[in-house]
Amino acid sequence: MTTRRVGRWFGGCGVCLAVLLMTSPNRAADPQTNVKWSTQRTAPPEDVPELKALEGRVKSVVEKDTPCTVAILIGVGAGSGVIVNEDGLVLTAAHVIAGEPKPGVGYEAGKTCTIILSDGKRVKGKTLGINDRADSGMVQITDKGPNNGKWPYAQIAKSGEVKTGQWVVSLGHPGGPKSGRAPVARLGQIEPPEKNRIHRGFVVSNCTLVGGDSGGPLFDLDGKVIGIHSRIGLSLATNVHVPSDKFKDEWDKLVAGEVIGRAPKSSGAVVGVVFPEDENEDAWIVEVDDEGPAAKAGLKPGDTITRFGGEQIKTVKRFREVMKDKKPGDVVKMTVRRGVEILSPSITLGKKASS
Repeated sequence: MTTRRVGRWFGGCGVCLAVLLMTSPNRAADPQTNVKWSTQRTAPPEDVPELKALEGRVKSVVEKDTPCTVAILIGVGAGSGVIVNEDGLVLTAAHVIAGEPKPGVGYEAGKTCTIILSDGKRVKGKTLGINDRADSGMVQITDKGPNNGKWPYAQIAKSGEVKTGQWVVSLGHPGGPKSGRAPVARLGQIEPPEKNRIHRGFVVSNCTLVGGDSGGPLFDLDGKVIGIHSRIGLSLATNVHVPSDKFKDEWDKLVAGEVIGRAPKSSGAVVGVVFPEDENEDAWIVEVDDEGPAAKAGLKPGDTITRFGGEQIKTVKRFREVMKDKKPGDVVKMTVRRGVEILSPSITLGKKASS
Protein backbone atom coordinates (compact mmCIF):
# COMPACT_ATOMS: atom_id res chain seq x y z
CA MET A 1 0.00 0.00 0.00
CA THR A 2 1.45 3.35 -0.98
CA THR A 3 1.91 6.30 1.36
CA ARG A 4 -0.71 8.18 -0.63
CA ARG A 5 -3.32 5.43 -0.20
CA VAL A 6 -2.57 5.01 3.51
CA GLY A 7 -2.89 8.76 3.98
CA ARG A 8 -6.30 8.87 2.31
CA TRP A 9 -7.54 5.94 4.39
CA PHE A 10 -6.28 7.33 7.67
CA GLY A 11 -7.71 10.74 6.91
CA GLY A 12 -11.17 9.19 6.82
CA CYS A 13 -10.64 7.37 10.10
CA GLY A 14 -9.33 10.52 11.75
CA VAL A 15 -12.31 12.83 11.21
CA CYS A 16 -13.47 12.60 14.81
CA LEU A 17 -9.88 13.07 15.99
CA ALA A 18 -9.55 16.20 13.86
CA VAL A 19 -12.62 17.64 15.59
CA LEU A 20 -10.95 16.93 18.91
CA LEU A 21 -7.84 18.80 17.82
CA MET A 22 -9.86 21.84 16.77
CA THR A 23 -11.30 22.02 20.27
CA SER A 24 -7.88 21.85 21.98
CA PRO A 25 -6.36 25.33 21.41
CA ASN A 26 -4.10 25.15 24.44
CA ARG A 27 -1.98 22.33 23.04
CA ALA A 28 1.06 23.29 20.97
CA ALA A 29 0.65 22.17 17.35
CA ASP A 30 4.28 22.35 16.30
CA PRO A 31 4.69 20.02 13.30
CA GLN A 32 8.39 19.71 14.05
CA THR A 33 7.80 18.20 17.50
CA ASN A 34 9.30 14.73 17.66
CA VAL A 35 6.37 12.81 19.17
CA LYS A 36 6.42 9.03 19.47
CA TRP A 37 3.25 6.98 19.85
CA SER A 38 3.34 4.26 22.52
CA THR A 39 1.92 1.02 21.19
CA GLN A 40 0.31 0.38 24.58
CA ARG A 41 -1.46 3.73 24.72
CA THR A 42 -5.24 3.70 25.21
CA ALA A 43 -6.00 7.45 25.06
CA PRO A 44 -6.82 9.29 21.80
CA PRO A 45 -4.41 11.84 20.24
CA GLU A 46 -4.69 15.28 21.85
CA ASP A 47 -3.00 17.44 19.20
CA VAL A 48 -1.70 17.41 15.64
CA PRO A 49 1.77 15.98 16.44
CA GLU A 50 0.18 13.10 18.35
CA LEU A 51 -2.28 12.47 15.52
CA LYS A 52 0.62 12.34 13.08
CA ALA A 53 2.50 9.98 15.40
CA LEU A 54 -0.49 7.62 15.51
CA GLU A 55 -0.88 7.87 11.74
CA GLY A 56 2.78 6.98 11.30
CA ARG A 57 2.47 3.97 13.56
CA VAL A 58 -0.62 2.70 11.70
CA LYS A 59 1.07 3.26 8.33
CA SER A 60 4.01 1.17 9.52
CA VAL A 61 1.71 -1.70 10.56
CA VAL A 62 -0.17 -1.65 7.25
CA GLU A 63 3.00 -1.62 5.15
CA LYS A 64 4.60 -4.37 7.24
CA ASP A 65 1.61 -6.73 7.38
CA THR A 66 -0.20 -6.25 4.09
CA PRO A 67 2.06 -8.84 2.34
CA CYS A 68 1.09 -11.38 5.05
CA THR A 69 -2.67 -10.84 4.70
CA VAL A 70 -4.45 -13.06 2.17
CA ALA A 71 -7.85 -13.95 0.78
CA ILE A 72 -9.08 -17.55 0.85
CA LEU A 73 -11.36 -18.99 -1.82
CA ILE A 74 -12.97 -22.36 -1.09
CA GLY A 75 -15.96 -23.61 -3.03
CA VAL A 76 -18.27 -20.64 -3.59
CA GLY A 77 -17.17 -18.92 -0.38
CA ALA A 78 -14.47 -16.36 0.32
CA GLY A 79 -12.79 -15.06 3.45
CA SER A 80 -9.49 -13.72 4.71
CA GLY A 81 -6.47 -15.03 6.55
CA VAL A 82 -2.92 -14.20 7.65
CA ILE A 83 0.38 -16.03 7.08
CA VAL A 84 2.14 -16.67 10.41
CA ASN A 85 5.29 -18.61 9.53
CA GLU A 86 7.79 -18.85 6.68
CA ASP A 87 6.37 -22.24 5.64
CA GLY A 88 3.05 -20.64 4.65
CA LEU A 89 0.81 -21.57 7.60
CA VAL A 90 -2.33 -19.39 7.56
CA LEU A 91 -4.66 -18.58 10.45
CA THR A 92 -8.31 -17.99 9.56
CA ALA A 93 -11.85 -18.52 10.90
CA ALA A 94 -13.35 -22.01 11.02
CA HIS A 95 -16.51 -20.94 9.20
CA VAL A 96 -14.43 -19.67 6.26
CA ILE A 97 -12.98 -23.10 5.49
CA ALA A 98 -15.57 -25.51 6.90
CA GLY A 99 -17.85 -25.25 3.85
CA GLU A 100 -20.56 -27.86 3.41
CA PRO A 101 -19.72 -31.11 5.25
CA LYS A 102 -20.31 -34.48 3.61
CA PRO A 103 -23.50 -36.20 4.85
CA GLY A 104 -22.68 -38.38 7.84
CA VAL A 105 -19.03 -37.31 7.81
CA GLY A 106 -18.77 -33.66 8.79
CA TYR A 107 -15.68 -31.53 8.32
CA GLU A 108 -12.59 -33.14 6.86
CA ALA A 109 -9.15 -31.53 6.59
CA GLY A 110 -7.20 -31.60 3.35
CA LYS A 111 -9.65 -29.78 1.08
CA THR A 112 -7.97 -27.75 -1.65
CA CYS A 113 -8.40 -23.99 -1.66
CA THR A 114 -7.04 -20.95 -3.45
CA ILE A 115 -5.00 -18.31 -1.64
CA ILE A 116 -4.96 -14.80 -3.13
CA LEU A 117 -1.92 -12.77 -2.09
CA SER A 118 -1.99 -9.02 -1.49
CA ASP A 119 -0.63 -8.37 -5.00
CA GLY A 120 -3.39 -10.46 -6.58
CA LYS A 121 -1.30 -13.54 -7.32
CA ARG A 122 -3.04 -16.89 -6.70
CA VAL A 123 -1.41 -19.91 -5.06
CA LYS A 124 -2.66 -23.27 -3.85
CA GLY A 125 -3.46 -24.34 -0.31
CA LYS A 126 -5.16 -27.04 1.74
CA THR A 127 -7.31 -26.86 4.86
CA LEU A 128 -6.05 -28.12 8.21
CA GLY A 129 -7.89 -28.33 11.54
CA ILE A 130 -10.73 -26.28 12.98
CA ASN A 131 -12.30 -25.53 16.33
CA ASP A 132 -15.88 -24.79 15.31
CA ARG A 133 -16.84 -23.54 18.78
CA ALA A 134 -13.98 -21.03 18.94
CA ASP A 135 -14.28 -20.37 15.16
CA SER A 136 -10.55 -20.94 14.67
CA GLY A 137 -9.01 -22.67 11.68
CA MET A 138 -5.77 -23.19 9.77
CA VAL A 139 -4.77 -23.47 6.12
CA GLN A 140 -1.42 -24.55 4.66
CA ILE A 141 -0.12 -22.90 1.49
CA THR A 142 1.25 -25.76 -0.60
CA ASP A 143 3.13 -23.69 -3.18
CA LYS A 144 6.64 -22.43 -2.49
CA GLY A 145 7.11 -18.91 -1.14
CA PRO A 146 8.68 -16.05 -3.15
CA ASN A 147 11.77 -15.67 -0.94
CA ASN A 148 13.86 -18.80 -1.60
CA GLY A 149 10.76 -20.88 -0.97
CA LYS A 150 9.82 -18.96 2.17
CA TRP A 151 6.76 -16.78 2.83
CA PRO A 152 6.49 -13.31 4.43
CA TYR A 153 4.72 -13.71 7.75
CA ALA A 154 3.35 -11.82 10.72
CA GLN A 155 4.41 -12.49 14.29
CA ILE A 156 1.86 -13.51 16.91
CA ALA A 157 1.42 -11.59 20.17
CA LYS A 158 -0.16 -12.69 23.46
CA SER A 159 -3.81 -11.65 23.26
CA GLY A 160 -4.13 -12.02 27.02
CA GLU A 161 -1.91 -8.96 27.46
CA VAL A 162 -4.09 -6.65 25.35
CA LYS A 163 -5.60 -3.73 27.28
CA THR A 164 -9.04 -2.18 27.04
CA GLY A 165 -8.83 0.92 24.83
CA GLN A 166 -5.60 -0.20 23.15
CA TRP A 167 -5.41 0.92 19.51
CA VAL A 168 -5.56 -1.88 16.94
CA VAL A 169 -5.55 -2.29 13.15
CA SER A 170 -7.78 -4.63 11.19
CA LEU A 171 -6.83 -5.98 7.75
CA GLY A 172 -9.06 -8.05 5.49
CA HIS A 173 -11.08 -8.24 2.31
CA PRO A 174 -14.50 -6.64 2.97
CA GLY A 175 -17.01 -7.84 0.39
CA GLY A 176 -14.50 -10.44 -0.78
CA PRO A 177 -11.23 -9.95 -2.68
CA LYS A 178 -11.35 -7.42 -5.52
CA SER A 179 -8.94 -7.18 -8.44
CA GLY A 180 -6.38 -4.41 -7.97
CA ARG A 181 -7.34 -3.76 -4.33
CA ALA A 182 -4.93 -4.62 -1.53
CA PRO A 183 -6.27 -5.76 1.88
CA VAL A 184 -8.28 -2.94 3.45
CA ALA A 185 -7.16 -1.43 6.77
CA ARG A 186 -9.34 -0.06 9.56
CA LEU A 187 -8.31 1.55 12.83
CA GLY A 188 -10.08 0.97 16.13
CA GLN A 189 -9.74 0.18 19.83
CA ILE A 190 -10.30 -2.78 22.13
CA GLU A 191 -13.77 -2.59 23.67
CA PRO A 192 -14.41 -2.27 27.45
CA PRO A 193 -14.91 -5.23 29.82
CA GLU A 194 -18.72 -5.33 29.57
CA LYS A 195 -18.47 -6.09 25.84
CA ASN A 196 -15.92 -8.81 26.54
CA ARG A 197 -18.22 -10.36 29.15
CA ILE A 198 -20.94 -10.72 26.52
CA HIS A 199 -18.49 -12.42 24.18
CA ARG A 200 -16.59 -14.34 26.82
CA GLY A 201 -13.23 -15.70 25.74
CA PHE A 202 -13.01 -13.54 22.61
CA VAL A 203 -11.27 -10.26 21.75
CA VAL A 204 -13.77 -7.47 21.01
CA SER A 205 -12.94 -4.32 19.04
CA ASN A 206 -14.78 -1.51 17.28
CA CYS A 207 -12.90 -2.08 13.99
CA THR A 208 -15.77 -2.36 11.53
CA LEU A 209 -16.05 -5.75 9.80
CA VAL A 210 -18.24 -6.87 6.91
CA GLY A 211 -18.65 -10.09 4.92
CA GLY A 212 -15.32 -11.21 3.45
CA ASP A 213 -13.31 -9.93 6.43
CA SER A 214 -13.89 -13.19 8.34
CA GLY A 215 -10.59 -14.91 9.08
CA GLY A 216 -8.53 -11.75 8.62
CA PRO A 217 -6.02 -10.50 11.20
CA LEU A 218 -6.35 -7.98 14.02
CA PHE A 219 -2.96 -6.40 14.83
CA ASP A 220 -1.61 -4.45 17.76
CA LEU A 221 0.43 -1.35 16.87
CA ASP A 222 3.62 -3.41 16.95
CA GLY A 223 2.20 -5.19 13.91
CA LYS A 224 1.66 -8.51 15.71
CA VAL A 225 -1.45 -10.67 15.42
CA ILE A 226 -3.70 -10.57 18.50
CA GLY A 227 -6.86 -11.98 16.95
CA ILE A 228 -8.64 -13.38 13.90
CA HIS A 229 -11.91 -11.82 12.71
CA SER A 230 -14.86 -14.04 13.58
CA ARG A 231 -18.09 -12.02 13.26
CA ILE A 232 -20.03 -8.84 13.95
CA GLY A 233 -21.56 -8.67 17.44
CA LEU A 234 -24.87 -7.04 18.31
CA SER A 235 -23.85 -3.85 16.47
CA LEU A 236 -21.37 -2.79 13.79
CA ALA A 237 -19.28 -1.19 16.54
CA THR A 238 -18.89 -4.55 18.31
CA ASN A 239 -16.70 -6.91 16.34
CA VAL A 240 -15.55 -10.27 17.64
CA HIS A 241 -12.14 -11.84 17.07
CA VAL A 242 -10.72 -15.26 17.98
CA PRO A 243 -7.84 -14.58 20.42
CA SER A 244 -4.36 -15.49 19.25
CA ASP A 245 -3.87 -17.32 22.55
CA LYS A 246 -6.68 -19.72 21.58
CA PHE A 247 -4.75 -20.72 18.47
CA LYS A 248 -1.58 -21.24 20.52
CA ASP A 249 -3.42 -23.45 23.06
CA GLU A 250 -4.59 -25.82 20.30
CA TRP A 251 -1.77 -25.29 17.79
CA ASP A 252 -0.60 -28.89 17.37
CA LYS A 253 -4.15 -30.25 17.00
CA LEU A 254 -5.08 -27.66 14.38
CA VAL A 255 -1.88 -28.28 12.41
CA ALA A 256 -2.64 -32.02 12.53
CA GLY A 257 -6.05 -31.42 10.95
CA GLU A 258 -8.18 -32.27 13.98
CA VAL A 259 -11.75 -31.09 14.55
CA ILE A 260 -12.13 -29.62 18.05
CA GLY A 261 -15.15 -28.49 20.00
CA ARG A 262 -18.01 -30.20 18.16
CA ALA A 263 -21.09 -30.91 20.25
CA PRO A 264 -24.10 -33.19 19.76
CA LYS A 265 -27.27 -31.84 18.17
CA SER A 266 -30.15 -30.78 20.44
CA SER A 267 -33.17 -33.02 21.11
CA GLY A 268 -36.84 -32.46 20.13
CA ALA A 269 -37.47 -29.91 17.41
CA VAL A 270 -34.23 -28.97 15.70
CA VAL A 271 -32.98 -26.26 13.35
CA GLY A 272 -29.83 -28.14 12.34
CA VAL A 273 -27.16 -25.73 13.58
CA VAL A 274 -24.41 -25.57 16.18
CA PHE A 275 -24.09 -22.47 18.36
CA PRO A 276 -21.18 -21.30 20.56
CA GLU A 277 -20.77 -23.25 23.78
CA ASP A 278 -21.14 -20.09 25.88
CA GLU A 279 -24.89 -19.53 26.23
CA ASN A 280 -24.38 -15.82 26.97
CA GLU A 281 -23.07 -15.23 23.46
CA ASP A 282 -25.30 -13.91 20.68
CA ALA A 283 -26.93 -16.68 18.63
CA TRP A 284 -24.42 -16.84 15.79
CA ILE A 285 -24.19 -20.02 13.79
CA VAL A 286 -20.94 -21.97 14.03
CA GLU A 287 -22.01 -24.92 11.87
CA VAL A 288 -24.95 -25.79 9.61
CA ASP A 289 -26.08 -29.38 9.05
CA ASP A 290 -26.12 -29.57 5.26
CA GLU A 291 -29.26 -31.72 5.24
CA GLY A 292 -31.07 -29.95 8.09
CA PRO A 293 -33.82 -27.30 8.25
CA ALA A 294 -31.39 -24.37 8.53
CA ALA A 295 -29.56 -25.33 5.33
CA LYS A 296 -32.89 -25.65 3.50
CA ALA A 297 -33.80 -22.15 4.76
CA GLY A 298 -30.54 -20.78 3.32
CA LEU A 299 -28.70 -20.17 6.61
CA LYS A 300 -24.89 -20.21 6.61
CA PRO A 301 -22.08 -20.40 9.21
CA GLY A 302 -21.43 -16.90 10.55
CA ASP A 303 -25.10 -15.83 10.38
CA THR A 304 -26.61 -14.43 13.60
CA ILE A 305 -30.25 -15.08 14.54
CA THR A 306 -31.71 -11.90 16.06
CA ARG A 307 -35.44 -12.77 16.05
CA PHE A 308 -37.17 -16.16 16.09
CA GLY A 309 -40.94 -16.59 15.92
CA GLY A 310 -41.48 -12.95 16.87
CA GLU A 311 -39.16 -13.16 19.91
CA GLN A 312 -36.02 -11.06 20.15
CA ILE A 313 -32.92 -13.24 20.44
CA LYS A 314 -29.88 -11.72 22.13
CA THR A 315 -28.17 -14.86 23.40
CA VAL A 316 -27.90 -18.58 22.69
CA LYS A 317 -29.65 -19.19 26.00
CA ARG A 318 -32.68 -17.13 24.92
CA PHE A 319 -32.88 -19.00 21.62
CA ARG A 320 -32.96 -22.34 23.42
CA GLU A 321 -35.68 -21.05 25.77
CA VAL A 322 -37.82 -20.08 22.78
CA MET A 323 -37.18 -23.45 21.10
CA LYS A 324 -38.65 -25.31 24.09
CA ASP A 325 -42.14 -24.33 22.95
CA LYS A 326 -41.60 -25.37 19.32
CA LYS A 327 -42.49 -28.69 17.70
CA PRO A 328 -41.18 -30.52 14.65
CA GLY A 329 -43.00 -29.25 11.57
CA ASP A 330 -43.55 -25.73 12.94
CA VAL A 331 -42.86 -23.00 10.40
CA VAL A 332 -41.03 -20.13 12.10
CA LYS A 333 -40.23 -16.68 10.76
CA MET A 334 -36.73 -15.46 11.58
CA THR A 335 -34.61 -12.35 11.34
CA VAL A 336 -30.98 -13.11 10.52
CA ARG A 337 -28.00 -10.79 10.25
CA ARG A 338 -25.35 -11.75 7.67
CA GLY A 339 -22.56 -9.18 7.83
CA VAL A 340 -24.37 -5.88 7.23
CA GLU A 341 -27.29 -7.57 5.46
CA ILE A 342 -30.59 -8.33 7.25
CA LEU A 343 -32.51 -11.41 6.05
CA SER A 344 -36.03 -12.65 6.92
CA PRO A 345 -36.22 -16.36 6.07
CA SER A 346 -38.77 -18.88 7.32
CA ILE A 347 -37.69 -22.28 8.60
CA THR A 348 -39.60 -25.54 8.96
CA LEU A 349 -38.34 -27.18 12.14
CA GLY A 350 -37.11 -30.75 11.91
CA LYS A 351 -37.18 -33.73 14.22
CA LYS A 352 -34.11 -35.32 15.73
CA ALA A 353 -33.34 -38.61 14.04
CA SER A 354 -33.65 -41.63 16.32
CA SER A 355 -30.35 -43.18 17.37
